[in-house]
Amino acid sequence: MVWRFVVIFAIFSLQGCAKMPPPQSPVVIPERKPAPPARVAKKTTLPHVVILVSENIPAYSEVAKALGKLLGKRASVQMMSSNMMDNIKAIANLKNDDNVQIVSIGLNAAIAAKTLTENQVVFCQVFNFQDYALLSPNHKGVSMMTSFSKTFSTWRSLSINAIDIGVISGPGFEEVVQTAKTAAITQGFRLHHETVNSDKEYQYAFKQMSAKVQGFWMIPDNRVLSEDILRDLMTYSVRNGKQVAVFSDELLKLGGLFSIQSNYRDIAQQVYDRLEQAQSQETIPGPDIVYLEKQELRINSVMAKHLDVTIPKKYRKYENSN
Repeated sequence: MVWRFVVIFAIFSLQGCAKMPPPQSPVVIPERKPAPPARVAKKTTLPHVVILVSENIPAYSEVAKALGKLLGKRASVQMMSSNMMDNIKAIANLKNDDNVQIVSIGLNAAIAAKTLTENQVVFCQVFNFQDYALLSPNHKGVSMMTSFSKTFSTWRSLSINAIDIGVISGPGFEEVVQTAKTAAITQGFRLHHETVNSDKEYQYAFKQMSAKVQGFWMIPDNRVLSEDILRDLMTYSVRNGKQVAVFSDELLKLGGLFSIQSNYRDIAQQVYDRLEQAQSQETIPGPDIVYLEKQELRINSVMAKHLDVTIPKKYRKYENSN
């Protein structure tokens, strides 16, 4: 009996063990790591702008002054000399500054700034930029010239009969003239272009072209224009009844029908806009050259009368009878 009791007890013991739940693994509570510190946004410092001025003449210094007002304390002005090697040495330290933009005003400054290949450079007051290969993805410019559309629109308003217009320039101006031809066509003009290499060639081409055009569009290409030739051509145009659009008050007084000059504040504004657009960019966005939107218009009322041109009422405020 004893052995039966032991066996039964053992069986019940085994059954009891089978019904017991298996022991659970201990719950592991992961260690809470401290939250990372909040990311502080880096302060972006606006780039410093170094304004390189070719020489101290109003066409350059007035632009620098107007640009300085737009930029405030971000700007500094550096005057260039007539010695190109000295200019290049003077700005060599700018190569190592990755938070600086360059503005070059005039040809000497633009040529010196060309050596700053990694910097963003905006040049202005340079006519023959093609001759010096100043353009690159991060070297772009603001034209000396106003919008061609505005120039020819003004001309059409003054003269309803002129159709054929002549323009003469030195080499490398073909692409610009092609743009001007498109603008001229929209106003009903045909633009005739001649390329010359000297002021004597300019004089000859002007008089040859005179037979087939009613007027001339003079552009400030000092490579092929001299003071004596200009005086001769203005006298010739007055005697032969040619309408001439000129680029200075001096030429207007010599017989131009109207003059269109750039506005220094407009040049500065266009340069400023290009600098702003280029911030935080690898290159300067937009076209290689942008043209000016504002123009300083003067009309020679004496020549208008001589040429039988009626000045519209809205343009009479621009009359200059001197």
